[in-house]
Amino acid sequence: MQIWLIFPALHMFFAFLQAFAGEDGKGVFMASSVLLAAVYSGVILLLAKRKFRGEELGKTGFAAAAAAVFLTGLILRLWLGLTSEGFSSDLDTFKAWARITNEVGFGRIYREDIYLDYPPGYLYILTGLEKLRLLWGLESTSSAFTLMMKLPSILTDMACAGMLLVLARPRLGEKSALFLSAAYLFCPAVFLNSAQWGQADSFCTAILLGSVLLLYREHYFPSAILYGVAIACKPQMLIFAPLYLFFAVKQRKFWSLLLGIVSAVATLLLIATPFTQDFNYLWLVEKYRTTMDYYHYYSINAYNFWALIRWNWKSLPQGVAGSLLNLVGPVLATALCAVLLGFSKRKDAVFACPVLLMSAMYLFSVKMHERYLFPALLFLLLSYLFVRDKRLLYAFSGMAFSHYLNVAYVLWQAQEKGSSYDPNTGLTVFLSLLQLLAFGYLLFVAWSVYIRGTVREGREPLERPLLDTRPIQSRFTRVDVCCVLAVTLLYGVVGFWHLGSTKTAVTSWTPAEGECITLRTEEPCDVLYYLPGIAADSQHYSYRVGVNLKVESSTDGKVWNDCGGLTDGSVFAWKQYRLASPGRYVRLTPLDGSVTVNEAALKLSGREAFAPVTVGTGGEALTDEQGVVPLYISYENSTYFDEIYHARTAYEHILQLEPYENTHPTLGKLIISVGIRIFGMNPFGWRFMGALFGVLMLPVLYHLLKQLFGKTLLCTVGVVLFAFDFMHFTQTRIATIDTYAVFFLLLMYDAMVLFLRKDLTVAPLKKLLPPLLACGVFTGLGIASKWTAAYGALGLAVLFFGKLAFTLLAEKREGRELRPLWKKCGLLCLWCCLFFLVIPFGIYFAAFLPLTTLPHNVERLWDTFVNYQTTMFNYHSQLKAEHYFASPWYEWPFDIRPIWYFASDACNAAGEYSTIAALGNPLLWIVSFLALIAAVRQLWHGIRRPAAVAAVGFLSVYLPWTLVPRLTFIYHYFTAVPFLIIALLAVFDRLQETPFLQKRLVFGEGEGALNLSVGSMALVLFVAVNLVLFAVYFPVISGAPTVKSYTDGLRLLPTWYF
Repeated sequence: MQIWLIFPALHMFFAFLQAFAGEDGKGVFMASSVLLAAVYSGVILLLAKRKFRGEELGKTGFAAAAAAVFLTGLILRLWLGLTSEGFSSDLDTFKAWARITNEVGFGRIYREDIYLDYPPGYLYILTGLEKLRLLWGLESTSSAFTLMMKLPSILTDMACAGMLLVLARPRLGEKSALFLSAAYLFCPAVFLNSAQWGQADSFCTAILLGSVLLLYREHYFPSAILYGVAIACKPQMLIFAPLYLFFAVKQRKFWSLLLGIVSAVATLLLIATPFTQDFNYLWLVEKYRTTMDYYHYYSINAYNFWALIRWNWKSLPQGVAGSLLNLVGPVLATALCAVLLGFSKRKDAVFACPVLLMSAMYLFSVKMHERYLFPALLFLLLSYLFVRDKRLLYAFSGMAFSHYLNVAYVLWQAQEKGSSYDPNTGLTVFLSLLQLLAFGYLLFVAWSVYIRGTVREGREPLERPLLDTRPIQSRFTRVDVCCVLAVTLLYGVVGFWHLGSTKTAVTSWTPAEGECITLRTEEPCDVLYYLPGIAADSQHYSYRVGVNLKVESSTDGKVWNDCGGLTDGSVFAWKQYRLASPGRYVRLTPLDGSVTVNEAALKLSGREAFAPVTVGTGGEALTDEQGVVPLYISYENSTYFDEIYHARTAYEHILQLEPYENTHPTLGKLIISVGIRIFGMNPFGWRFMGALFGVLMLPVLYHLLKQLFGKTLLCTVGVVLFAFDFMHFTQTRIATIDTYAVFFLLLMYDAMVLFLRKDLTVAPLKKLLPPLLACGVFTGLGIASKWTAAYGALGLAVLFFGKLAFTLLAEKREGRELRPLWKKCGLLCLWCCLFFLVIPFGIYFAAFLPLTTLPHNVERLWDTFVNYQTTMFNYHSQLKAEHYFASPWYEWPFDIRPIWYFASDACNAAGEYSTIAALGNPLLWIVSFLALIAAVRQLWHGIRRPAAVAAVGFLSVYLPWTLVPRLTFIYHYFTAVPFLIIALLAVFDRLQETPFLQKRLVFGEGEGALNLSVGSMALVLFVAVNLVLFAVYFPVISGAPTVKSYTDGLRLLPTWYF
């Protein structure tokens, strides 16, 4: 049965993801763009809701803030302009036009046999840039010249933002003016168009802005001149002609309208004169006609109504039908403009008209390009400037989000796939729908504001608490102890279920090169089983590993058949090698001196049984443990995935050898070696400590949740969800080191939360220092296990300094003396230098002593330590590798690409299938990620400690991966899972305060009746569904025997492999 038949909601969500990602899953490249656009739009939405507190900054403060905003915006654009390839075909075309125009002159450029669909206005700019290039001696292919081609748009971006600032300051106040200009400067859709793509839309929009502002002030003549310049630069500016017509008619300025038309046309002709021969301007009319009719398609990557029905890049019909389709957009846009200006009593409706005109044309007209919506963004902000209705900012947020994704997706397709891309993907349809919905909301807001006259301004700023001072009952009760013990013991049973065999071959056959041995049996055999091992080399310096063996078979011990050679030497992983010629004799000849094999056996031909084997002198160690050879190879008797590195290295520590794996710190492997020392070098031994730490995480997490929430139900739910999350279960049962990083990360944050709960104003240092000391110790242990714990340490710093800063601000708000508190904060910072620098470094250094004190290292202990750090850093920073199951950071929250650890087609006598994949519980991860966003929103309304810990912790362990250049895997997201759980509980804890969730439901009668709140029932139901999912997916995360058809039915995405 398919899993989506059981959980239709999950199926619907993953169907959307599949459409979003494409069949290969790599389409989620857009997730980085989605993240950028979502963060930007989210900030706009949050800031739109409320007015700023204290609008005035003072003359110096305003100047400094404005300089910082504009300088940052300029630096961002210059950097992007230099480093971004942009839309190469457009930029190359601009460069070619510039070069040819400079060579042949204005008079001949339109007679050259070249593709040139721009009117003459922008050619002046391009020619000037070409002359500067020649003057400065720049190559046409240089990054500097590419930046020069983008400069006109970059500078007009700055000019448009400056105009917003100038206009908004007297109307809205200084902070709001800075906000509007920053909203434009840092809008991803704006800087992508100018600084990355390199298009001229910003340049033309700036001219149009000046024209419309003059029109609003009824300066018709200069307005018309600027509009003529805009038309001369780009034909798309003709879209805004109805605005001028209807505005002049409404103001009853008919002569001004006539004068404006003449002025605009005269300006256009004047600009075109140097390109014209004998004052015959008919060529210009023909140029506009051919330009607007050049792309005879419903849509040219504009994700609009036509793209919604998958007609992007579909040819338009010829004849009358095509002509009628050409009228759809213009007629609709003109009608909307007429209605808005005709029925609105507000003169400033003139600024909303360009938004409606361009939006309607973009979404319903044919032949639209992806960038044409660009001017609407500026005029939406301008409309808000005059009206102050927060819903206009909401509309801007939605339009900026959807338009950016449209343009970013098109740009990515052009850069990565050239012309061989699918123009009508599922993502194309989704973004088209998104833009249509944004337009629908825009129409509603325009009708409400300009026709009904309803204006909704942002709320006055509220006095929000700076510190979370809510009382938390964090002391453990008997119920708490019972709950945490019950969950821990229950999970312990599940976690240790079939963890691994306690027996394997441990004695090693270590022959010299050429020292062959012969395995003899009484009956023919067809499969050689062998277990690659590890031993010390002859100097006991490093390891001896290898299976470079020549294999021969014979039926009589005289005539030998070459069966090839062994190559797969993954240590402590049983291997099968099918003999090309079955025989009663098998001869193994070492081809070098590194061969180390712990055991070998032969399977009888055509039977599922091993043959009794005898071996000559020198090969006794190869057949002395026949009783542990598994007939069916599975995860229970072999290493899998990175266990071949980490379990091996742990064993090398026990043998006191120079380790093979030196790309991670040592503590994790030293902890693994404890299990090996106790239970031996077998699967159970090397996995024992990881499983144990996976169990021990649960009481640690319970204690952390108790400090944050103080509610037994929430703590129990959080621990259950984490315990039975797929990733937690799989990662703690494999002998890798991520488990220990997560374990110590939980302890780090548990200790920091203990500190955060202290009142700095009254608590003495002796009460404040112990949790910080513990936090520092756990930080050292975490980093000594895996460097990823250092990411979490960044979050600790944010929480620590945030606690100090907000306490100082709270005391200042209350008007109290700050000097004693400043002194205490200074002392805490000094102590933290010891706790978070000296002690962690000491622990980290000590973790390497088993290596640095090896006989060959001890005399150069410090140099050896530094060398290990250099080796690790170089490995991770310079790694250039590919892996089919690698997944970038932006795929992890949505479980796009699990990593497939193990698979065995016949794991037992019944021929059942065994597989292990690392992924998260999709329901838990997706809901928790959404809850994280809601938790961030909680912080906006007031500091709540759980939300702060969840947001800071998650971002500290997640965001650094956006900068990691090497390939990554979904298990790197394991460190973020506890913070997702905290975010989920934080949001639910807040929702429980609503009347509906507080409503009580009674089941039964009398004293035995069960009385539960709606919220508690919902939470318990959510846990139950997650537990059912755990049971359903148990075979693919545990390796439990199953059938292939069942695991195939669990695939929610094509990128899921079980």
